[in-house]
Amino acid sequence: MQTVLMGHLGLRRRERLINAVAYLCLIVAIVIVFIPLLWMLSVSFRPNIEVMRMPPTWLPEVFTLEGYAKIFSNPRYLLVFFNTALVSLLVTLISLFLGAMAAYALARFKFAGQRTVLMFLITTQMFPLVLLCIPYFRIFISLGLYDTRTSLVIVYLTFTLPFCVLMLRSYFLNIPRDIEEAAMVDGCSRLGAIFRTLVPISYPAFIGAGLYTFLLAWNEFLFAVVLIESWENRVLTMAIYSLMAEFVTDWNAMMAFSVLASLPLVMVFIFLQRYMVQGMTAGALTS
Repeated sequence: MQTVLMGHLGLRRRERLINAVAYLCLIVAIVIVFIPLLWMLSVSFRPNIEVMRMPPTWLPEVFTLEGYAKIFSNPRYLLVFFNTALVSLLVTLISLFLGAMAAYALARFKFAGQRTVLMFLITTQMFPLVLLCIPYFRIFISLGLYDTRTSLVIVYLTFTLPFCVLMLRSYFLNIPRDIEEAAMVDGCSRLGAIFRTLVPISYPAFIGAGLYTFLLAWNEFLFAVVLIESWENRVLTMAIYSLMAEFVTDWNAMMAFSVLASLPLVMVFIFLQRYMVQGMTAGALTS
């Protein structure tokens, strides 16, 4: 009896040690992640002359809102926020709608070439996007869509839509067919059954896929630089990059812009992160 008790105590000590090491690693990771964010926030509230001071200090000696004032007083910068929100929302809504329709077909029907379609969708997620810059540039020049927000929406859809299809398909596979069949027996069309039964049940997957799509469209930089030229159509990442000059960089305005650009994403993620985790993990074991 005493041997069993000692073994149980040793097991508990081992579990506590493992938990302590795990929490320590998590704390170190959090510190590493938050140091650049805290420095960005600190620089946004200090004048440029303090940014390059050595040794650096975490708290600004002179607290100023000059960087934020430069952004809110410039109509071009405010237009950039509107452009980014518009493009991101359009990409998210279109990706979810088309992705849900395609995912439903792949999850519920068997047809020739289905496996080929799935392999193609998976391959698009592994393809280096930088190789597509020149082809996209030539295509949109030919179509007369260069330097338009429409070009960004189309390009972003090419790599957000396959992800939405794959993610929603995995979720739909875990939902019994009986729910839709019961709705159709009660008089619903197939589309009616989808929107009345399948969509409400699948809201974690829609939120997870929507968040990923919105984040990707909001933060994208490469194609925005290649396809957009005029200030009227620029997005946030381009505007932040434009503040970096060859000899003088407006650091406090750049960091203030970065804080404002990150704030909506942080707020959305705080309130919707549990749904994102549910959507990302649901159907993970489904083939």
